[in-house]
Amino acid sequence: MNRSKASWKKIAKPAAALIAVGGFFALTLWLGDELWDLAAYWPATGIGFGATVGVLLPITFTAAKRSFHRVNSARSKHSTKWTAAGIVCAAATVVNAMAVSRAIPGRSSSNSCLNEWQPCWVNHLYPGAFLVTIGSLAATVTLMTWLPSRISKLRAQFRR
Repeated sequence: MNRSKASWKKIAKPAAALIAVGGFFALTLWLGDELWDLAAYWPATGIGFGATVGVLLPITFTAAKRSFHRVNSARSKHSTKWTAAGIVCAAATVVNAMAVSRAIPGRSSSNSCLNEWQPCWVNHLYPGAFLVTIGSLAATVTLMTWLPSRISKLRAQFRR
């Protein structure tokens, strides 16, 4: 009986990860197009929307990670508030990730890509959205990695 529980635990995490990834792709196909429909009303249309989504993805991911980390800390008095904040930030991260994943170019470049529900319609409607989205994502991650290590040096320079 212990062997079956041990083998179930080995299978449970990969199965849960596979279900989560499959669910994410299903949500992306369902809601990703709806998110990119907002780009028509966004400043600078698709390019501005892609830049905004690319910037927000690492920020919301980091906020969710830090919120959930504070829930598990022993000194946390407000664990329910941190849990709620983490859930909100995680939901925002999923929405941002869905929008980023829809900006990835599809394989075909036929006229069917101009229709919604095809993986490449975003790039036909907003050329360059992929590059701007990925570029803003990379720039934000680089800045979030570089800035905390340099902030004390920057403060010392401005104090002189």
